[in-house]
Amino acid sequence: MTFPWFRLGLIVIALLVWAGLWLLVNRTRTGAVIRAAVDDQEMARAIGIRVPLIFMVMFAFGAVLAAFAGVWGGAFTGLAPGEEFQILILALVVVVVGGLGSVNGALLAAALVGLVDEFGRALFPELAFFTIFAPVALLLAFRPRGLFGKVA
Repeated sequence: MTFPWFRLGLIVIALLVWAGLWLLVNRTRTGAVIRAAVDDQEMARAIGIRVPLIFMVMFAFGAVLAAFAGVWGGAFTGLAPGEEFQILILALVVVVVGGLGSVNGALLAAALVGLVDEFGRALFPELAFFTIFAPVALLLAFRPRGLFGKVA
């Protein structure tokens, strides 16, 4: 059995990006400022955090990450017109399953959604979409905030 080097490289890159995001959000002053701006905008403004600037910078950072993922993922999967909707639906499912605001939840959810999607397509090709959304609906019935979602 062989495993392509490119796929192994993508896995390593994904784990490095995850570790970097986790460190940024959980272990730096910048991460504390971001969390403060998201959790309580009014209080963050009161202590001098420029919340609109933080949101603008984080939106730009998210766009850079999306472009980075598009370059590497596009080389792996191949892209065609209309493909963005498939990717957006899977991204939405990953965010919902992982829990909003959880980097660890996104990592676990991406792995679970990818596995469920691939096994669903292989075992039940006519029900491929259903194999993704049925487990998500079941999960949300019992854990409405996702796997690692925060309690507001």
